[in-house]
Amino acid sequence: MGHFQTRKIRRRPSFQLLRKSKEALARCFGSLPRMRAPKSSVVLGGVLVLLGALIVFKVTSGVYAWISHFDPVSLVATASEDLKRDAKGHTNIVLLGDGGHVRDGADLVDTIIVASVDFANGTVSMLSIPRDYYLRSSEFGTHKVNEVYRNFKKEMGENAYSMFAKAGGEITGLDIPYYARIDFNAFVEIVDGLGGITVDVKEPIYDPYYPNEQDDGYTVFEMKAGPQEMNGETALKFARSRKTTSDFDRALRQQQVLMAIKEKAMSKDVLTNPKVLKKLYDAIQKNLNTNLSLTEMISLASLAKGIDRSKLVTKVLHDDPTREGGFLYTPERQYTNNQFALVPVGDNLDLIHRYSDLIFNHREAFAAPARIEVLNATREAGIARSRAEMLKRFGFNIVNVENLTDTKGDRKYVERSFIRYNTWDVDKEGNVVPRFKPSLEALSGFSLGEALPSDEVREDAKADISVILGQDAVK
Repeated sequence: MGHFQTRKIRRRPSFQLLRKSKEALARCFGSLPRMRAPKSSVVLGGVLVLLGALIVFKVTSGVYAWISHFDPVSLVATASEDLKRDAKGHTNIVLLGDGGHVRDGADLVDTIIVASVDFANGTVSMLSIPRDYYLRSSEFGTHKVNEVYRNFKKEMGENAYSMFAKAGGEITGLDIPYYARIDFNAFVEIVDGLGGITVDVKEPIYDPYYPNEQDDGYTVFEMKAGPQEMNGETALKFARSRKTTSDFDRALRQQQVLMAIKEKAMSKDVLTNPKVLKKLYDAIQKNLNTNLSLTEMISLASLAKGIDRSKLVTKVLHDDPTREGGFLYTPERQYTNNQFALVPVGDNLDLIHRYSDLIFNHREAFAAPARIEVLNATREAGIARSRAEMLKRFGFNIVNVENLTDTKGDRKYVERSFIRYNTWDVDKEGNVVPRFKPSLEALSGFSLGEALPSDEVREDAKADISVILGQDAVK
């Protein structure tokens, strides 16, 4: 696996739905310029899908089916062919959020999320990339990822947002054909248009350095822990505050807000209220840039019936080596144009690409994670703890680390490492089928040996999977 460099995380100083009248909704959307009602609703729903990180699918398909004269099943069948997919059959998109082009720091993007939809299994994976990530390549030169639009704007105009798809692909190793950018003006209007949202705040926030847009100074933003009702401005501050916490915490809060928007948008108070739908449409129409076509938005709408919230995978890249996703570090500023920046551990993308492969191509392992223990069957002290910390960094659920012992409690040693799965079933043909096959497949890329079933099902075992480190693991 190579040596993991460690850096401290950056910290700042303390501080029966759809029963309303079809005619009413048609009248509402019929007043919108240059767009017929059915298409307006699809664009509205499609963009809500994007804003909600491709999860607000039921809004789209529900509203579309309600006001359209077409059969949505046959419509989707023809439209879905338009969506571009990678070699795995996934559709990938980079989601962007910024404050528009009139504020301090104009043309700099604040939020960058790579999202990937698995049509076959009805899952969505998301990886947040910090805006301070430092690009170093022949195509982008050397600058922070949030500067991509500004640096290519003169040459490409609004199409410069497409370069984020290339940057996201470079960082994650994915083929990303799509981008969607929405500024925070729409964010505020959407939350207010929904009548506010409810978010369970995990930790209290005190930020005396939140930017004051009126006089370029600062204002205090604080919030107690627990369920909180938020209007648009408050939700925006909650999602953007970062001076007294980390980029990791900030990215998680942003994903919390997106989920809260999704939950509220799917409520009957929204879906049955044409005035609310029009407000949402108006907010989005003014503030969206995307290379998704109308038919591609319709295709995204088709996912409403297949997405399972329990299969949503949300991850964050950051610079804390003790936590999952900590594959970045802060170099000396002389190497990054004398500015704070984050670069990949090892100064290459190997670890990030391996982590991305797990998130996007082994997502079932995260949706239903196995309990994993790491057992030392060598005479090398600390090797199990070291390997367990590495696996935790990649997102595996490590529940136990200790020495391998026999039935009498005496130390046991083995030459070759192997993986033992303790819970399994037998199919009709008499084959042993592991209950946590996705986790075993994800572990297979870490050179931990062959996966074998336990002698008998161990329902009372400490872990579902045991990684036994043999002498071959000592380097």
